[in-house]
Amino acid sequence: MIGLILFLFGCLVFGALFYNLRAQGPLLAWDQSIANTLPAIGLNSPPFVKVLMNAGFYIGDQVLVGFAVLLGIYFIIKRYWQEFFMVALGLGGASLLFLSLSNWIGRARPLTQIWIFEKIPGFPSGHAISVVAFYGLLAYFLVPKITSAFGKAAVVVAALLVIGFVGFSRVFTGGHYLTDVLAGFAVGLAWSGAIYTLIELYFQKRRSKNVKKE
Repeated sequence: MIGLILFLFGCLVFGALFYNLRAQGPLLAWDQSIANTLPAIGLNSPPFVKVLMNAGFYIGDQVLVGFAVLLGIYFIIKRYWQEFFMVALGLGGASLLFLSLSNWIGRARPLTQIWIFEKIPGFPSGHAISVVAFYGLLAYFLVPKITSAFGKAAVVVAALLVIGFVGFSRVFTGGHYLTDVLAGFAVGLAWSGAIYTLIELYFQKRRSKNVKKE
């Protein structure tokens, strides 16, 4: 049920943002205003701001991929196949969704990009899709194993902070418009709700069949 809710909510939010883009809706004015303001602030900020904001790019890209590979290897060694397929299909599908949707929609990135420059179309944000799919999955793995309510809350808050930081850094550096990132979060929610629920249901049915055979 939770997976279905996430899927429907993500699809609705993405659909609304996509409609706003195609209809040249009011959110585009906010997009442009923010894209003109935040990168300009970045260029006039102390050097550590550049390091911090660029870190958001790598946390949502190379760092994420590195963690995913290590997790995948660990799950293969331990033969945790449900968890392995969640990582592999979750992130693999997230990348395919980004490439398919961004190239189909074809929205150019802001002209105000600073420090890190990308040319591939930016709606929805690939970083936003991936961080929701991966760091959300980490929280999904860790929360059931933690006994204290404080620990569970800390993991969820930490995941949300990382996701929010990566999204903010992509807007701050002009790598994406705000609605690119929001659309990416929506796609990430929809994809996570669908794929992780389907994988869990598949393995639950598989375990039930094995129990009946025994």
